[in-house]
Amino acid sequence: MLRVEGLTVRVEARTLVTNFSCELREGRITCLIGPSGCGKTSVLKWLAGILPPGIEAKGRVTLDGAPILRPHPSISYQPQSDALFPWLTVTDNAALGLEMAGLPRRAAREKVADLFVPFGLSGCEDLYPDQVSGGMRQRAAFLRTIVQDSRFVLLDEPFSALDAVTRLRMQDWLCARLAETLRGVLMVTHDLHEATQMADHILVMSARLGPLVADIPITTPRERRSEVALAEIRTTLRTLLLKE
Repeated sequence: MLRVEGLTVRVEARTLVTNFSCELREGRITCLIGPSGCGKTSVLKWLAGILPPGIEAKGRVTLDGAPILRPHPSISYQPQSDALFPWLTVTDNAALGLEMAGLPRRAAREKVADLFVPFGLSGCEDLYPDQVSGGMRQRAAFLRTIVQDSRFVLLDEPFSALDAVTRLRMQDWLCARLAETLRGVLMVTHDLHEATQMADHILVMSARLGPLVADIPITTPRERRSEVALAEIRTTLRTLLLKE
C-alpha cells in the first residue's frame, strides 16, 4: 500500500494543496477529481518527485508502512500529454524510461518489443510519433510507463487529447492492461463518466484547497456496473463539485 499523509504544497504566498491524504492499493484504480486549480496535478508531481524548484511541499509518503524518498522506482508518472520525442521511433520512445534507469539500449528495446502485440502497437515499431494516430501515441506512452515495472502508476488526464470514440476504447483497453499487471493507479480526470466507469475509488478534492471532501468506493466489478447505478454516483459527484 502507498499512503500519503498531510500533503501541503505552496509556491511563494500561494497555497496549491492543503492537508491532502489518501491510500493507494495495488490492483485498484483511484480517480482524483476536483475543480480546475485545486491542486490535482501538484499531488501527482509531488508523489513522482518532480515538483519544480521553488515550490515548497510538506507531507509524508510511506510504502508498505516504510517512509520513502521520491523519485522512487515503485512509482511511475505519465503527464497529461503523451510526451513522446518526435525524433525517436515508437520503440525508442517506449524504451526510453528503461534506458534512463540504467538498462542497456539493446536490452531495453528487447523488453518493450515483447509488449508491442498486447499493447496493440504491432507494426508501429519503427514509425515516428507523427506517423501514428493519437490512440497509438497514447498506447506508446502507456507502454513506456508500465514497462518500468513500478507498483504504482500516476496518470494525469491520460485521455484528454483523444476524440470521444478513441477515448472510450482506450479506457477499456487500459483497464484490461492494468488488470493483467495488478498495478495501483492514481488517475486525475475531469470526466465523471470516465471516473465512474474506471475507478474502484473516487477522491474528490475541494476548490478551497482543503482536505478531500469525499472518498467514494465503487465495489461493483466494472463489467457488472449498471448505467443507473453509475448515474446516481455521478449525480453525487456533481453535487459535491458544485458545492465547491
